[in-house]
Amino acid sequence: MKLVVLLTDWGTKSYYQGVVKGVIKKVAPEVEVIDLTHEVEPFNVREAMHVLVRAYRDFPRGTVFMAVVDYGVGTERKAIAFETESGYFFVGPDNGLFTLVAEEDKILRIVELENPEYFYKPAPSFSFHGRDIFAPVSAYLAKGVDLSVFGRRLEGLVFLPYEKARKENGEIIGEVAFFDRFGNVETNIPGILLKDLKFFSTVTIKKGGGEFVAIYCRTYGDVAEGELLIHTDSSGFLEIAVNQGSAREKLELQGGERIVVLCHRRGEVP
Repeated sequence: MKLVVLLTDWGTKSYYQGVVKGVIKKVAPEVEVIDLTHEVEPFNVREAMHVLVRAYRDFPRGTVFMAVVDYGVGTERKAIAFETESGYFFVGPDNGLFTLVAEEDKILRIVELENPEYFYKPAPSFSFHGRDIFAPVSAYLAKGVDLSVFGRRLEGLVFLPYEKARKENGEIIGEVAFFDRFGNVETNIPGILLKDLKFFSTVTIKKGGGEFVAIYCRTYGDVAEGELLIHTDSSGFLEIAVNQGSAREKLELQGGERIVVLCHRRGEVP
């Protein structure tokens, strides 16, 4: 069965996600629709791009991802769809949301969505392209309709600037990607960058003008309640957490900040 996976900032209170599912089912009743999340922080394209790149490979090849965090809906920003080398399809606004997917998975074809034959309404509303453009196109793609029918081919897409993870002068540098509901701080730093560090070593986390000492460990319960820790999460990235607490509050983070991790030898006090 073909899948359409939804990622938005619409929340669950409004009717938007329900209507979009209805449109997809009208076009392609046989398609299964899965909610990845509708709880991206409103207008936060940076958060959405990090969530999407962590999640998409957990779905079967051929899955269509309709990703809509679209503060520019109805403006000159393009509506696009593309196919990647790994066999996935993505539909949404060209506003940087697909930056990390495009860097990780080569784009084979990308088109601008401009053929009204495949819209829900020939004259789409200015404020709900999720329903009128992205949902029907996602459904048609899941049915096997070729990308070429939706519009002209594009040479590239918009990329969002971000702090790329790296090692530099003995420090590990990256950015805050997003927060989960527990207040854990998800970074874009691959855990492999700490592969030489032994468990229960101390690290210094730098952000802005502040510094915090944490323990590098396997999981939350490896430290005492309320203690700050850093570990490789289930997606393979470094996560900053407080055991049964909120690292976001402790570090006073808002999202998108530059994060620097300085590692110490096991038992060394920074």
